[in-house]
Amino acid sequence: MKQRQNSIFEFKERYFFSLEKSHLEKLKEWRNAQMDVLRQWKPLTIYNQEKWFQEISENINQAIFSIVIFDKNGNEKFIGYCGLVNIDHINKRAEISFLVDPKRASKRKIYGQDFTAALRALCEYGFNQLNLNKIYAETFSFRKYHIEILEKFGFKRDGFLREHQYVNGKYYGSIIHSILKSEFFEKYGGKNVEK
Repeated sequence: MKQRQNSIFEFKERYFFSLEKSHLEKLKEWRNAQMDVLRQWKPLTIYNQEKWFQEISENINQAIFSIVIFDKNGNEKFIGYCGLVNIDHINKRAEISFLVDPKRASKRKIYGQDFTAALRALCEYGFNQLNLNKIYAETFSFRKYHIEILEKFGFKRDGFLREHQYVNGKYYGSIIHSILKSEFFEKYGGKNVEK
């Protein structure tokens, strides 16, 4: 199979394409397997996924991308998705959404590489294409490695929501992080255009 050339962006051998309907079954499996780290309270069905896909296809306040890698023969492998959701075009901010195959999520190094590539791609897209001023994330407090990756990338802690999520019979706090366009450009290069 010939490698596709129409990726929206590429970073560290991870390619970002528009999400396709053919990805929905895997996404349903992956989301249901990782409910404890998502704001999802019940298992999803394919009907839920198809309805969600229709909504994101028509919603200007969400930009969702598939994450793909290629083997040495150019064969494509869908490994996850990421996106900017709750896009506020007036206040120029958006929230990060990210999910990868649970097998990859269970491998610390690979997960770190996948998440870092997604953060870079989403910040490039959000700050350069959408002209956002801020990109933020909400993370359950027990996700220590996820938090470490955000902070190493350049996200700063904005706040802590006490006992905000009920997961597996226990309340956990949520940590809100954000990165500003000016901070991203200072760390990674780029021009901070007029807001």
